[in-house]
Amino acid sequence: MNALLEKTKTHCQQLLSESRCKELAFHNSQHTKEVFNSAKKIGAYVNLSEEELEIVLLAALFHDTGNMDCFKNHESVSAQKASDYLNEIGFEPSKIEKVIKCILATKMPQSPTNILEEVICDADLAHLGEESFISKNGLLRKEWSEHLKICFSNKEWVKLNIDFLECHRYFTPYGKKLLLPQKKKNLKILKQQFSEIY
Repeated sequence: MNALLEKTKTHCQQLLSESRCKELAFHNSQHTKEVFNSAKKIGAYVNLSEEELEIVLLAALFHDTGNMDCFKNHESVSAQKASDYLNEIGFEPSKIEKVIKCILATKMPQSPTNILEEVICDADLAHLGEESFISKNGLLRKEWSEHLKICFSNKEWVKLNIDFLECHRYFTPYGKKLLLPQKKKNLKILKQQFSEIY
């Protein structure tokens, strides 16, 4: 990893660990680490150049830092934090613009307009296509309950997630080939759960 990414990783981990994000069950430094690693894997798979990958990885590090201030529209706050930091260290303005666009593309519903944005979007929701999905999803439910005071019955929660997985799509060849098969299995598990809840 280059020096800029190392320095930024430390900066973002500090932001997350010294704010309310350390109390969040899902949107914490662990999630950021996982999105960073997924972005690296997906970026390599789709043959991003070193410069393109750097942009995506910077976006991955910052993409949820806005959660330290707010949940709603946290992507805009995350983008601002990235912009402030990267401007301060003299990062190239045209590249900062790309980092910002990558972060903003992760807002639901995801709306990537190029391969860099597609990579970060797939990395952010890679867990939908992983075996750990059900347990990760439990962490998200806990976070919503504790911090947003949004509580669901089991049936409502499962239905919400069935709808979400059915509406979601992966954009990159990596997502379609390597994440989608497990996502389909996870959807099947949710539908089975739904049919068993009375």
